[in-house]
Amino acid sequence: MPEFAFLQDLLLLLIMALANAWLFSRLRQSPIIGYLATGMLVGPYGLHLVQGIHQVEAMAEIGVILLLFTIGLEFPFSRILKLKRPMLIGGTTQVAVSALLVYGFSRLMGMSNSAASALAMALALSSTAIVLKLLLERGEMDTAQGKLSLAILLFQDLCVVFFLVFLPLLGGHADGFSWLAIFQAAGLMAGLSLFARFLLEPLLRGVLRVRSPELFRLTLLALVLGTAWITSHAGLSLALGAFLAGLFLAESDYSHQALADILPFRDTFLALFFVSMGMLVDVRILAQNWHLVLGFFLLLSLLKVGAGTAAALLAGNPLRIALLAGLILFQVGEFSFVLLKQALGLGLIATAPYQLALSVIALSMVATPLLMPRAPALAAGIAGFLGRRTTDLEAETKERTANLEGHVIIAGYGLSGRNVGRVLREMQIPYLFIELNSDSVQTGRKAGEFIVYGDATAAAVLEELGIKKARAMVLAINDPAALTRAIRIGRELNPDLYILARTRYIAEMDYLRELGADEIIPDELESSLQLSAYLLQRFGIAEGKIMLHLAQLRREHYSRLRPDGLGEDEARPLSVLEGGHIEFQAVPDNSPCLGRSLAELAFRSRTGAMVMGVIRSERTLYNVPPDLCLERGDTLMLLGNAEEIRRARNLLHGEMT
Repeated sequence: MPEFAFLQDLLLLLIMALANAWLFSRLRQSPIIGYLATGMLVGPYGLHLVQGIHQVEAMAEIGVILLLFTIGLEFPFSRILKLKRPMLIGGTTQVAVSALLVYGFSRLMGMSNSAASALAMALALSSTAIVLKLLLERGEMDTAQGKLSLAILLFQDLCVVFFLVFLPLLGGHADGFSWLAIFQAAGLMAGLSLFARFLLEPLLRGVLRVRSPELFRLTLLALVLGTAWITSHAGLSLALGAFLAGLFLAESDYSHQALADILPFRDTFLALFFVSMGMLVDVRILAQNWHLVLGFFLLLSLLKVGAGTAAALLAGNPLRIALLAGLILFQVGEFSFVLLKQALGLGLIATAPYQLALSVIALSMVATPLLMPRAPALAAGIAGFLGRRTTDLEAETKERTANLEGHVIIAGYGLSGRNVGRVLREMQIPYLFIELNSDSVQTGRKAGEFIVYGDATAAAVLEELGIKKARAMVLAINDPAALTRAIRIGRELNPDLYILARTRYIAEMDYLRELGADEIIPDELESSLQLSAYLLQRFGIAEGKIMLHLAQLRREHYSRLRPDGLGEDEARPLSVLEGGHIEFQAVPDNSPCLGRSLAELAFRSRTGAMVMGVIRSERTLYNVPPDLCLERGDTLMLLGNAEEIRRARNLLHGEMT
């Protein structure tokens, strides 16, 4: 029976997709490669194990709809506005240059105007699904190249909508497309906007009052598929309707829950989408013309790397970041399958170049996870070879840096960097910032900070900033590759430089210390301590005891992580001051010092330690007067060296005569 045959095909696809996805994941490759391989293996050009290809394609269409819906959901108008500069400049340049290069080459190969245009639109795109997944896995989403790639990918996704509308107009396949249809589409857009503005929120609020998660999910699916169906009947694409539904819902209070509920559906149907795209690749043509496929793949990759680099440079990024963005976006994307399939159906492109293009796309997707880990080193090497030795620092900046000595260079003007700068300013220690984000540079300069636009991994820039005369360098950046390179270069330029770096994971500390960092602060450890502190506060534990335990945990962890083998008592705590360190010491409940003042105890003269503060009843008392009497539950903030702290501890425990 037909229904059982389709069920058999679906089951076979899911089992094969699962097996291949698991295999490629074990090989540290993207599961998308496994899905494409599944399609090529079981499709009509492979073993022909699947009969109901049209049913699979229909389900794959739902994957495209849900993908565009989540893209719209994740990028509300407010987020789009924040990325407007790299989107408009970088995105426009990348798409335009890539499309023009592909179009020109296609025309030189003798292709018609419509075929060259279709290929140009399809091959100018990059893979949103693969790139964003790899950036998230590598922790590079918040880096300069991550944000730039995200902005360009978002612009490309917006272009897909217009490409899908424009394709039927090529070669006279407008199907009655007229000014009336344009006005109908504009009216539809206005109607959807009004619905989203005035009716969507009340509708979702009413659904949520029922307190049924199933009803909310069904409502979401109905909204997505319904909007896609309406736009398709108005002469526009299903993808446009899905994107608009996500865009409108992104501005509501329910966008996060909607995204969480729709992701499982999207990932399942998207797997079928990639499987169905793999079915389109003719394995026989790929095997017979492998040299052509490889040649066109290399040529297209070079063209797209060049286009991406030029786009990033025009957007105001340094050469290393621009090259890195170009290498990240060299592949062809999932929507290229959709555009080429529609172009084939419209008769815009012949079967031979269509199959060749599909093979090139599949190869570029397979190569992306292999290139991404090597891209930072490759970009740095090319930038070092092509870059100029001199820098383009402003004359005023050069004059200010020429007179600096014993200063601190802070890489990164994020929250961590700003806080370090604030502390140094209050201590009257000279410092300057180096930052890659031009908007952050402008913000810092408006705030009165000495901040320079530049790359902390460029030796020439660091030399201009006086790194050889600097006392310390603080690396508060999110890019792991840039962090390692900055440590190595900083140590080479100034062997006596104190390098303090921030990293995400404890596992990276040994490697960073081997490169030359003096101190590494792992976010993983510090965030766990803060979680513990808030939890203990919630349970009513006194602040003094909390701070005491946190100090002990820090001392234990950092002493274990140090390579010099210092014991817990010998290890230097995190809070280091000239001539000693700060330590928290709880007053024992049976201490003979209870009820006696610091002056009566002659605390400073007997121990040598200074009482910086007293934590009492969840409050911290600073500028402690000599007549303050110690009470049960107090915790003292002591400043002194190891011997002075030891004497203070003995005094509080009654072990000092």
